[in-house]
Amino acid sequence: MRARAGAVRAARPRTYLKAEDRRAQILGVAKHLFARRGYRVANVADICQAAHIGRGTLYQYFANKRAVLLALMEDLQARIERVLRARPKLDEVPGGARVPVELIVRFCRKRLREVLDAVFVDEPTFRLILRDARGLDGAVDQIIGLIDNLVLQALETDLQAAQAAGILRAGECRRMARYLIGGTEKLVLDALAQDAPIDLDTIVTEVVDLELFGILSKEVAR
Repeated sequence: MRARAGAVRAARPRTYLKAEDRRAQILGVAKHLFARRGYRVANVADICQAAHIGRGTLYQYFANKRAVLLALMEDLQARIERVLRARPKLDEVPGGARVPVELIVRFCRKRLREVLDAVFVDEPTFRLILRDARGLDGAVDQIIGLIDNLVLQALETDLQAAQAAGILRAGECRRMARYLIGGTEKLVLDALAQDAPIDLDTIVTEVVDLELFGILSKEVAR
């Protein structure tokens, strides 16, 4: 009896949270667990252990590990949408084509960084999406498609405003936006593959320089 009483005293005290707080706690634990170990390796038992809850508690909120992943992605989509919606609308480029090119470059970098900051508002989940979630199933890919479309629309709108101001040449903005996003995503994927920090400033600089000036040398471009 004494040994049993000692075991009870040594047990971790249970914590009681409101339903919304418990759900947020489970998602927060799962997010970092998936990002650290990988979605395919981590399991429900790992989540429960890290969150200090029983399986029954987790199943009150999520049917399985896939449901946890979908909830993480849905939350990320909602946050990206809120950030992009709050981003100042670019009805026109101040000064238009009369602005010095240095200011145009700085302005374009700022706008692209705003888009990337919206995407990276939750970097652990974004890393998970790019590294593990693509191609898992239709529901996952649908959410990824919605996130892609949010970013695509934001960039396309900026390109249209720049065209209207005479800064960018004529062209199909949707296609341009897809091209720029594809190149940006590749730079991010390379950083993830090397498990390196994602240097958004360098990515923004490279993408905008290629967008505005191409790859021809100044001598040839003349």
